[in-house]
Amino acid sequence: MNDWEGRLTPARIAHILEGLALDGRYYADNDYDKTRYNRILELARALENLPHDAPLLSEVVPVTPKVGVDGAVIDQEAILLIQRKDTQKWAMPGGAVEVGERPSEAVIREVQEETGIVIQPDNVVGVFDNWMDRDVVSHHLYHIVVRGHKIRGKIEPQPEEILEARWFNLAELPPRDQFHPGHYDRVLKSLRGTVGALD
Repeated sequence: MNDWEGRLTPARIAHILEGLALDGRYYADNDYDKTRYNRILELARALENLPHDAPLLSEVVPVTPKVGVDGAVIDQEAILLIQRKDTQKWAMPGGAVEVGERPSEAVIREVQEETGIVIQPDNVVGVFDNWMDRDVVSHHLYHIVVRGHKIRGKIEPQPEEILEARWFNLAELPPRDQFHPGHYDRVLKSLRGTVGALD
């Protein structure tokens, strides 16, 4: 069993089954198959303990993971980190890519919105799978970590989502358990100059 399979909790299996059922129901060309996919969907939602009228995992098929960007913003030998308001954990600034937006545009926008810092993207540190980072149930999300450098601005944390934003060098990083899932290892890769890592 590989590491990814070891993270297949019942709730995650239910997410996968729901996605497969939605795709199958959409592409099925006969009533027999549609009925079977509807039954799989019902069972998946029961496994997730969802009420009958809860929104579907996706209204769009095929059902795929979402995409987010994280900004590994480097200034000399320091990296810019935010402390999230929802969890009080440290992370790189970032968020979801919007429809019609390039990853490079998304990371510039997210970093500026969350910290006030304007960056120039340089390269992709890696693409990371959030299901590899945590054991709790979450939507399936791929994080594109983009390394960039500060070109202007001063730190002005977004008050709705961010408690604090600070520059840290490698020796000053908070302990691993004070990081949002997955971010500690991604920060280390970013500071060490990793390019093209892939889960």
